[in-house]
This record gives sequence, C-alpha cells and structure tokens, in this order.
Amino acid sequence: MTTKTDNTIQRSQAISFWPLRWKTVFLFLGLLLLLWLGVKGWRIGQAINSLLTQQETAQTLMANGLTNIDPDAAESMVSTIRQDFIVLRHETAFLMPFMPRLGWVPKVGPLLVSTPQLVEMGDAGTETAVYAMASLKPILHIIQVEDADDGQLPQLINALAEARPGLAQAALSLDRVVQARADITNVDAFPERLKPLFAQADEWLPIAQDSLAIVQILPEIMGQDGRRTYLLLAQNEDEIRATGGFISGVGTLTVENGDIQSLAFQDASTFDTQTLLENSDLYDYPPQPLYEFMGLDYLLLRDANYWPDFPHSAQTAIELYQRVEPETMLDGVIAIDQQFMSLLVAATGPVKIADGGETITAQNTVESFRNAFNIREDQTVQDWLQNRKAFLLTFATAILDKIQSNFGAVEPIAFIKNMHEALNNRHLQIYLVDAEETAVLDQLNWDGRLENPPGQDFLLVLDTNMGYNKTNMHIQRSYVYNVTLNPVGESESDLTISYKHTNLPIENSVCEQGISYANAPNYQEIADRCYFNFLRIYAPLNSHLSNASTHQVPAETLLSGIAWNGSPSTTNEFAKFTTFTNFFMVPRGEELTTAYNYTLPQTIVQRGENGQFVYNLWLQKQAGSPTESVRVNVTLPEGSTLLNYQTTSEAAMHSETNVVEISLDLQTDTQISITFSQ
Repeated sequence: MTTKTDNTIQRSQAISFWPLRWKTVFLFLGLLLLLWLGVKGWRIGQAINSLLTQQETAQTLMANGLTNIDPDAAESMVSTIRQDFIVLRHETAFLMPFMPRLGWVPKVGPLLVSTPQLVEMGDAGTETAVYAMASLKPILHIIQVEDADDGQLPQLINALAEARPGLAQAALSLDRVVQARADITNVDAFPERLKPLFAQADEWLPIAQDSLAIVQILPEIMGQDGRRTYLLLAQNEDEIRATGGFISGVGTLTVENGDIQSLAFQDASTFDTQTLLENSDLYDYPPQPLYEFMGLDYLLLRDANYWPDFPHSAQTAIELYQRVEPETMLDGVIAIDQQFMSLLVAATGPVKIADGGETITAQNTVESFRNAFNIREDQTVQDWLQNRKAFLLTFATAILDKIQSNFGAVEPIAFIKNMHEALNNRHLQIYLVDAEETAVLDQLNWDGRLENPPGQDFLLVLDTNMGYNKTNMHIQRSYVYNVTLNPVGESESDLTISYKHTNLPIENSVCEQGISYANAPNYQEIADRCYFNFLRIYAPLNSHLSNASTHQVPAETLLSGIAWNGSPSTTNEFAKFTTFTNFFMVPRGEELTTAYNYTLPQTIVQRGENGQFVYNLWLQKQAGSPTESVRVNVTLPEGSTLLNYQTTSEAAMHSETNVVEISLDLQTDTQISITFSQ
C-alpha cells in the first residue's frame, strides 16, 4: 500500500511539474518576442526619425535650386537615406507577407495592401539616387564654377562620358522603381494627401528613364569621339508639312568635344536656286501631289520633308544638301520648330538680341519669330526678300552663345523636362547616321520613324498645307474614329475629320492659292488666307477604302487654273501601310467635314489565352500639329464581355453595353488597348 501510495504521489508530482515548466518556457519565449519586437520597433523608429531628419536636410539643400546645392552634402544625405531605408526594409521584411491581407483596415487598408510594392519603390529609388548622385557629383561641381577658362560644355560632356557606367547602374535600379509603380493599381483608393506624390512620380519617372538612356549616347552626339556636323532644318508649323512644317531655314551645326565650332543658317527657299539653274539634271521630279497641286517641277531641299517618316525625309534632305555642298560630310539631321524655341527659352531664361535690343522670352518667342519676318521701315522690298529670314541665324546664335558661355545659369530640371517634351511631341526631331545611336532613339520612340508593329490598328491623319501660306495658325482640326471589331474577318472603320478656319471671312474676297511678295506682305497677311490641304490617312496594310467624301476646288482658286474634281485615292507610300489621300480647300470663317469608310485587316484583333481577344490602336500625332480633340468609339462583337481597356495618355473612358468610348486631347502618340472575351 505504501509503495503504491508513494508511486502515486511521485506520479502526481511529475504531472503537476510539467505545466509549470511549459508556462516558464512560454513566458520566456514571450519575453524574447517582446524584446525582439522592441528592438525591431526601436530600429524602425530610429530609421524613420533619421529619414524625417533627412527630409528637412533635403529641403534646406534644395532651397536655392539644384545649381546651388552642395554636392558633398547632397552625396552624404543620399547615402544616409539609403542606409536608413535598408534598415527599414530589413526590419519590416517579416510583415510583408501579411500586408496584402489587410485591405479591410479602415482608411489605410489600400495603402497597406500595396506596402510591398511601396517598399520596393523606396528600396530601388534610394539605390538609384546613390548611383546617380555619385555619377553626377562632378557635373554639379562644373556647373557651379563660373567663367570656366575652357568653357563648361566641353567639361560637362567629358564628365558625362565618365559618369556613364554609374548612370547605367542607376537606370537598372530605376527600372525596378517603374515596375513596382506599375504593380500598384489602387492609387485612387490611397489617402488624398498621397495622390499628388504619385501624380508627380508618374510625370517624372518616364523623364528620368529616358534621360538615363539618352546620356549613354549624348557624349558621342556632342562630338566627344570626334567632330560632328549636323544638318539643321527650321520648320514652320504655321505652314504644316509631313514632319512638322515648311522648311524655312537650313543650316549646319558643327560640334567637337561638346564645344560648338560653327553655326550657319540661311533661307531654305533660295538654298539650291543657283545649283538648279546651273545643272537642273541633278534634281529629280517631286512627288506627284507637289507637281499636281503646287506646280513644282523639281524636288528641292525646302520640300524634302514630304514624307512623315522622319528618317526617310532626313536622308532626302542630306542628299539634296550635298548636291549643293558635296564636300560637307553630315552625321545627322536636327529639325526644330517654333514651339521648340519657346521651350528652349523657357529653360534658359530670356535671351537678349544684340542687333535690335529685343529680349526674347518663353511667352513671346513665337510672336517674335512671326514679327521678325515683316519688312522694316529702313528696308527696301529687295533687301527684305533677301534677308527676311536672317533672324533665324541671329536668334540661334544668341541662344547658343548663352548656353555655351554660361550653361550653369540654365535651370537643369526645367531644361531636361522641356527637352523631353520637345522630343516626345516632335518639336525637336533627330536623325543620326550612326546605327547604334539610332537604335537608342528608336527605343525611346524619338527617331520619328513611321512604324506599326504587326497585329494592331494604326491611324495617322496627316495634313500638308499646299497654299503657299501660313494659314495653319488659324486652323482647328478634330476627328472621330469609329471601329466595329470582327475577330474572324475584316473590321469596319469610319473616320470623320472636321476642320474649322477661325479667321472671319472678308467681304468680296476670293480664295487664291499662293500670294505675291512684290509688296512685302506682313506675316498676318500671309496667314489670313484660305486653307489648301492635301490630306493623307495612314492605316494598316491591306485596309480597303469603301466610301469617302469628294471635294471640289474651283479652277480660279488654283495656280494651275484647273479645277479639282478628283476622288480620294489609295496608295502605298510605305511597305507596312495603306494610305488614303484627298485634296480640298477651307475658306476663311468656314468649316469642312471629310469622311472615310474603310475595312481593316483581320490581324488587328489578336486572339489571346482563355478565349480572350486584344485590340490595340496606335494613334500617331502629326509633328508640328497643335493639340487636337480625338474621339474613338470601339464596338465589340455581339455577345462579348469587356475585360479591360486603357490608354497611354490621359483620356476620358466610358463603356456601355458593347461600346467603348474614349475621348482625349491628342498631344503625343497614344496607344489604346482593349481586351474582351466571347
């Protein structure tokens, strides 16, 4: 009994001891967890406090602008921010798997759901900043030195060449930022105070990406590896042409190691006159529309930009230039318009013109160009005819002198932003002979090439002013594009283009193609004319015109004296496109509508996985044209279900039953994508 009792007592004691031991273990583990969380919290708090401190430091450093920032202090600040963020990322890593499940949390749920992507943006962004700052620090030092003996531009180009490896690393890190931002699809649900930050990021991320790409070839473009000479084309968008505007001026720019060696400009209208008179056999016949509607017998340099494919027109310009200057070797073509000059002056600040004492600002640039055309009181008509475009060289010289002598005075952020806008909107167009450099421009869609990848729809509405006038400053254009999709056959499209001449009609005035310069008309008189337009519509290859508007132009209005009663026609200017053409006139104060119905090839609708279909439309904006109102209505096949639709530009989008309606102000090339199922 006793032994049994003792055993029982011992067993009882053992049973009561183990719960106490486990409680101790759990308590100990809990204390360790609290200690671990406490350390985590302390480290996170320290990192956050440091980041907040660095925010104040950044605001202080940037208070006087980027050109006045202390490069050493900036590098130290960026390095500290990077280290703080590494700590923050590491200490919060254990929380990331849980964040996507916290969408239910009031007010901040959407933000918590996107925390992994936000941390990735911060991590990649601070890494980008470290690489960029280390690479650009020498450039900041150069910009801040006034009156450099050998000029700032050559020093900057050499420093930029040396910075390329680091900037290439920055570009890779920035790609991670862009991808993380693309993965955040719920910004509309974020707290209001954060939305402006994302809007700012969406504006600047493409600019930063493109800038880091172009700097890889910029030293070569600026002659870092040897002298470069570029053909300059000054295009006037008031007289619209395929690549932006009538070529008013032609010249050359020679650079070597970032230094501008020479700049020359002259009137493009008279550039090849003497060579033509001496040996007309050197020149070819012009494209048929230039002969038929404008009465031109030869293709001269001023009309070299007849084709919307900029490389094609640029190569033609080089060939025509070298017929006059055969000894000049050209490394590319740079085309600019009046809006480019305005953007450039906005970045450089006002430019003083020595000859007349005039100050050119961003606000008066275009008007100054137009006024400079007019005859002066001390000029004869003959002198005016010979020198009416001399201001091109005067202005270009003044602004280049300012950039070359004191580039540090140029606000770099504004300069980068404005040049990016000029390239994106084709106010600045560049063709380079070097194939590797051209590939970079092509990657950025800055080469001006007319191209349409297979398997998508394409639309370019292209005007060519054939009135010998500057009337486009008074022309408004808009269009509506209706598409009815058919995944198993040809799709149907209807394009309606509307024109409005905003100048008031003049009593007892008649329309006349061309204008006499005998009495030195001013710019406004040359602009206040009727609009004679040769229209081209570029659609995917194997599109077929079913029906189109016809227009009549009276014989007495045309230089040829032959009335136009022709019908729209179909041509194949370029291998991957079908082109529809027409000709018409818009009198002052009147409106005109022209419509085209055509079929599209079956390939514009692509079959995807799981019974899905994708329709992509590329809207290409004509270079030199102002922002125009565009409406696209896409009708899906009966019984379809709309899955997704989006655009690469800001647009108002609406869907009802099986129709997707998209309205936008077309400022740059835009992609529209629609996904549906059947």
